[in-house]
Amino acid sequence: MSFVALAQFFGRDVPGPVAGPGGADLVQRFRCPFTHGPYLERRCLPQRRWTAQTEQADHFLAAVPEVPLLRWEDELPESCVVHPEEVDTCPWAEDDTLPAALIARIDAWDDAQTAEGGRDALSYQGALSIPPGWRVGGFPGWASTGPMDITCASCAVPMRLLLIAGGDELDPDSHSWMPLEDRDPSRRGMASVRGGQSVAQPTRLRFGRDRDLHVFTCPSGGGGGDGMTAR
Repeated sequence: MSFVALAQFFGRDVPGPVAGPGGADLVQRFRCPFTHGPYLERRCLPQRRWTAQTEQADHFLAAVPEVPLLRWEDELPESCVVHPEEVDTCPWAEDDTLPAALIARIDAWDDAQTAEGGRDALSYQGALSIPPGWRVGGFPGWASTGPMDITCASCAVPMRLLLIAGGDELDPDSHSWMPLEDRDPSRRGMASVRGGQSVAQPTRLRFGRDRDLHVFTCPSGGGGGDGMTAR
């Protein structure tokens, strides 16, 4: 079974965490369109290449390979082009990811926002810390597992976040991250989001238990390469 393209990005578009061993500046991620084993696991294939080599390739595929009949629509990505936008992220506020006193202040601020704004209230995790959807670099989110130490299996060095892939681009806590072109300026909160399901789930994908796929990479370059997990 052929793998299906999941993501591709160049170092010239997303500098920083993209650079791999030997200066490889093209990151590619592929995914098997079928699940495997009793836990319905997804098999992914990471690739790192050099842009100069790919641009000098002898030939390219003239047509996209045919995909076999799939059981679920969310097993095949919706083709799209990414237009990178730089945003600031902040650490997840739980356990020892931040000083205890600062987490207590964040919790108190969240409570005050909820008391004042109800369902559409801002929250630190959803509106100020971790953007929803697809992202390269920044801080990871730990919604389903809580903060964990991710270390390289080969050299025991702490790994860093390379890529987050998500099924949804917004949720009740993330309306503050919505692009201006997808907003109705006359309305507030989630009611301001327009465009329907195509805006909420532009890639048609699902990961794990409707969570995000996190790809971590070893900063030493000579260790275990990249590791993937759903959070």
